Amino acid sequence: MATQLLGALDVGTQTTTLAAGEMEEGQLRVLHVVSTPTYGVKKGVVRNIGDVAKSIRKVFTEMSSRYNVDIYDVVTCLSAQDIKTTSRTGTKSFVSLAVMTEEDAEEAQELAFSTESANSPDVLLQRFKQRFRVNDQSVENPVGMKGNLLEASLLELTVPRTASEALLSAITQAGLRPVDTIFTGCADAAAVLESQTRSDGALVINFGAGTCDYLAISNRIVVAAGTLGIGGQHLTNDLAHAFQVNQDTAERMKIDCGAAQIQPDLANERYNLRSTFSMDRTVSMHAIQTVTTERVNETLHLLRDILHRQGVFPSNLHGGVWLTGGSAALPNITEQVSTIMESPCRIGVPINVLELPEEVQKAPYRYATVIGLLKWRMQSLAHEVYKPSVFTRLRTFFRG
Repeated sequence: MATQLLGALDVGTQTTTLAAGEMEEGQLRVLHVVSTPTYGVKKGVVRNIGDVAKSIRKVFTEMSSRYNVDIYDVVTCLSAQDIKTTSRTGTKSFVSLAVMTEEDAEEAQELAFSTESANSPDVLLQRFKQRFRVNDQSVENPVGMKGNLLEASLLELTVPRTASEALLSAITQAGLRPVDTIFTGCADAAAVLESQTRSDGALVINFGAGTCDYLAISNRIVVAAGTLGIGGQHLTNDLAHAFQVNQDTAERMKIDCGAAQIQPDLANERYNLRSTFSMDRTVSMHAIQTVTTERVNETLHLLRDILHRQGVFPSNLHGGVWLTGGSAALPNITEQVSTIMESPCRIGVPINVLELPEEVQKAPYRYATVIGLLKWRMQSLAHEVYKPSVFTRLRTFFRG
């Protein structure tokens, strides 16, 4: 059977990842994944286009030389602490009682669009269809209903224009073509959530190096999304400050000893610090875990409070909380998330994929974003034949 090569690029704060996949009879096979350290990105935002372009060229060259695969067209994602979410409403009225059609629903959604100015500091990243109202009654789908007033609500994500343009410039400078850009949290949800889970409602959290992205889905509708400028690097910085060590040593401390909950059985253990410029010394494992636990708790409480203000309570999302990103490797993090969010938490791993490379299978939660991007690209290509509206594509995508 004929297959089509797909490309996805995830430029993270700490790691740049390029993935190659193929679409085979409507299913995704991930062929190869290549990663390299990222330079020039802070809290998800490109600060040095040239440095980021070098990281992208490196993964492209490695993909080409190691696997003889050249990927030029890529779907990518954005994660920036300045992402904004706005709810918008479009209204269509009828002279007399009318039966709502698909065209009426599309028109009401179009009316909810904000007008994007070339001089605006922000650009649209993504829009998500939410609820309709027919004569003040909330409905999921108005088609076939009678009324004389139809309202459509949307959730709109915008990102600073400079952040968006810097990422796209780095990609093109590296010789690749960005064909689509989506929100990082959307990619993670695409990778790890089953269709039934989207219906039950779920919260996906990508606890990355520089940011913490979240996306909440209820009844297959995105009800909240955004980014916190806090990530695993903050745990490293806290350890460096607390124990007066350099970043590399603090990163090793986090990987070797860090946890999201203090582990009583390690309370009396000591960790050996080795330094080129000073005497070797030991520090308490309890002290290390106290530092990492406090930062994890602060981040999760902040996220919970943001969701509450948006009217989203994770305990009411019966599909639970799904955790991806590098910090998902912290011991006891699912237990801590469950406690703070008052909802079951599990590590999110890519699903409904024909094949995964061996390196991905070792830590699949780290690759959820780039695999979700491949899924997005696959479904976008599948729908191009029919040319549906963006909202039909999003609705189909989140229905799985």
